[in-house]
Amino acid sequence: MSGSSKVDSFYPKGGLNAASYDLRAELDRKLFEDPIPFYRNLAVKSGGPVLELGCGTGRIAAAIRDAGVRIEGLDLSEAMLDQARAKYPKMVWYKGDMCDFDLGRQFPLIIIPFRGFQEITDGNDQRRCLAAAFTHLEPGGMLVLDLIDPDLRYCLPEGDPEIVELPLFPMPDGIGEPQSRLRITAMERTSDPLTQRFDEHWRFEELNPAGLVIRCEDCWHHMRWVYRSEMRLMFEVCGFVSISEFSDFAGNSPKYAANQVWMAKRPD
Repeated sequence: MSGSSKVDSFYPKGGLNAASYDLRAELDRKLFEDPIPFYRNLAVKSGGPVLELGCGTGRIAAAIRDAGVRIEGLDLSEAMLDQARAKYPKMVWYKGDMCDFDLGRQFPLIIIPFRGFQEITDGNDQRRCLAAAFTHLEPGGMLVLDLIDPDLRYCLPEGDPEIVELPLFPMPDGIGEPQSRLRITAMERTSDPLTQRFDEHWRFEELNPAGLVIRCEDCWHHMRWVYRSEMRLMFEVCGFVSISEFSDFAGNSPKYAANQVWMAKRPD
């Protein structure tokens, strides 16, 4: 299956998953550390323009634009880009694969926020992504990204059978019946320690006012976990220098099973 097909299988056009992405992201910002101030501050310091890889619906890029910094976004999902274009029609959006793209320009800052790098499920392709980003950086430019540091208890072949139901959401604008609610459930997750890949089953259900399911959508999310030493080596192989790693967006030291926040430069 091609990279585009994998993305479209999780974010089908017209589906509940893509339409509700921003609702889930806002919940994530409330429950966990908010990445937007971190990336916005970096963008302001860089002076722009900034390139965001895996821009999705454009919510982080829009926050950077609102801070007065020019930013462009690239994503492989047509469903996500449709939302970005509809919400922010004056911004520049590219449909493309972050492992293989050529914009013919360079940037002082490239970002891959919100674990987008882990959407690449092949180790060789992850390295290709770093190489492509390196090519698009100005001399002295910086690539910044964040990952989940894997908790190895959940990386065994049996995966994680726990089912987690998120709080009910209002239906996204323009989707579903009047007064419907959206129920999102993280179903089972399987892991492959050999390829460092996990596959998550997500269920999206539209509920009518009586609580009955009137629409159901099942999607499978594929991601690859990356070890710290592996990530640093990939940066070095691709030519990056001044490589720094933190466990959060406040600049704290690396910590097991927290976040990995990486900053790496192209040599001057």
